[in-house]
Amino acid sequence: MTLPYFVIDAFAGERFTGNPAAVVLDADGLDESTMLAVAAEFNLSETTFVLPPQRNGPGNDRSPHVRFRWFTPTTEVSMCGHATIAGLQALHEAGRVRRTDPAGGERVLIETKSGTLAGFIEPAPGNGSALMFWLDLPEPLLSQHLLPPDELAKALRLGMDAFDAQVPMVRTQDGDVLVFVRSFQALNDSRPDFPILAELLIRERLRGLSLATVNTVTPSVHVQSRFFAPHMGINEDPVTGSVHGPLAAFMVSRGMVPIHDGLSGLTCVQGIPGGRTGLLHVLVQSKGDNRFAARIGGRAITTMRGELVLS
Repeated sequence: MTLPYFVIDAFAGERFTGNPAAVVLDADGLDESTMLAVAAEFNLSETTFVLPPQRNGPGNDRSPHVRFRWFTPTTEVSMCGHATIAGLQALHEAGRVRRTDPAGGERVLIETKSGTLAGFIEPAPGNGSALMFWLDLPEPLLSQHLLPPDELAKALRLGMDAFDAQVPMVRTQDGDVLVFVRSFQALNDSRPDFPILAELLIRERLRGLSLATVNTVTPSVHVQSRFFAPHMGINEDPVTGSVHGPLAAFMVSRGMVPIHDGLSGLTCVQGIPGGRTGLLHVLVQSKGDNRFAARIGGRAITTMRGELVLS
């Protein structure tokens, strides 16, 4: 049994940047334990397994075209942005999505554990040979979630004065907590104690922690961040797509970025100090009553393709 696979850098302007994810096509013959073993073998932050949809119905415009399951090296997750972008790139490269827009765009409906997600593939502005991949995220749902400041400072190895006291901590619908620091220097200086941070996140029933600042190194970037999820098998993720919808919606709701005619566009950077960095674009649309829709986008570049041999 052999299956085609890809390794793709998502949210990457050039190869070997952004966040790499593996994508395995035709995975409907794999059971969950095999998927987990394959994800551990790739040993990337996430592996996408592409399967036929289970909720497909004839003549329904909202019927999914495909189903995605995402695995870290240690567990299945219910939402992953960069691995979805990678999955769209793999489907496009394999010729498995059809053009649905006269201008050349493609729309893919994806069945996931977080519901049906809409992905879009279109020519990149100013570069007809390059593609942009967009993903409509589930509606951001935010609630206050205060972590003990002394424990948080210890886990992140930061001083108490590093945190931005004017911006409250909030929890996202994916179980991530958003924490803002006062400066890019503080963001860059954090060297987490991952065992302590893992204990804190487990106790607080959180998936991960997004550490962010609006005091970026360039005015063209609205927010710069890092993401930690050590108990999920990912000490630090280079670029986390799923957290940027809630992060951007939170910033819009707090007036931290401008909004015009109900729409705000953000340029976001996430990366590991001295390591991989990626660029994301986020569109946030106000739906009234402090509700928002979020769409994330970026480039994706294939760096490997081959066959997974399972028998």
